[in-house]
Amino acid sequence: MTPENEHIKLIIGYLQGTLASDENNRFYSWINESENNKKEFFEVKAMFDAGKPTYSTQAIKESWDRLLDKRRSRQHFNIWRQVGSYVAVALVAVILSSTFFFSFFKDEKKGFYTRYIGGDGLEADVVELPDGTHISLGSKTTFHYDKDYGKDKRIVYLEGEAYFEVAKQKDKPFIVKTKEQDIEALGTKFNVMAYPLDSLVITTLLEGSVRLTTINLSQSTIMKPDQQIVYNRNTKQSSLQHVDARQFTSWTTGYYYFSEQSLKAILDRLSHVYGVKFTVLSEDLYNRTFTGTFYRGQSIKDIMEIVNLSIPIKYKIEDHHVTMNEI
Repeated sequence: MTPENEHIKLIIGYLQGTLASDENNRFYSWINESENNKKEFFEVKAMFDAGKPTYSTQAIKESWDRLLDKRRSRQHFNIWRQVGSYVAVALVAVILSSTFFFSFFKDEKKGFYTRYIGGDGLEADVVELPDGTHISLGSKTTFHYDKDYGKDKRIVYLEGEAYFEVAKQKDKPFIVKTKEQDIEALGTKFNVMAYPLDSLVITTLLEGSVRLTTINLSQSTIMKPDQQIVYNRNTKQSSLQHVDARQFTSWTTGYYYFSEQSLKAILDRLSHVYGVKFTVLSEDLYNRTFTGTFYRGQSIKDIMEIVNLSIPIKYKIEDHHVTMNEI
């Protein structure tokens, strides 16, 4: 197998989450060798992400051809053709094991569509809704809306994390529904983190205002810029605090900021971003706080070393499982 073929197989394995520990190490070593390697990874990821369960084989081929046309460069032509055979296999595996989060369709009668704007693997992927609203989607996020979107209201459904830049339509309220909350935007920019297994649901307002209603609380709250509401699913309580909202939306460009957050909260976030399970063998360690910024391009080993500089820990990384304890 040529080195180029080996790199493509490593990339596809990484995107599928099927690499063994030694293969993960080879992948991280290779991608950090040069900017060209990073660029190659992003190209393969873009092609990998182009798949959709309801596509026919012919539709997938046509999608690849369109992607090739967009490249407008001959120097990368061979790599894109070459990766096709691997992607065909990878897409079958993904279709069988995963739920795709984006809808790509157009109703010829209604002109109803969703446009997907692919990220580069570090920055967030973006969906553009029919009204021009842009939504940046976090890792392992499920997002959808129904066929009545835009008739009287603009209702979307979220499990995971998303940053919203809502197009203004005063006569058609924009509402984000999570399991516990309705968040009504009044022409605004805001971030919602509501992963189904997390104990906290966090809403952060950057611009404009939102009306937040929680099923277990009697009164709704009108939020102002740089305010954040944290709802605890376990205690059924919420708290309002002032923050620098830009720090909580920096994840859309690949940066994850944590300010005096418990290690548990940080690991919950990293588990979504990296697809890694964390086991912490010390309750005291779970509650230690940390302030710092991580870049999505860093490996999980790099991040563990950064944490270790602030909080002395010992850790072991095995495939997609990290075990941590106090020193």
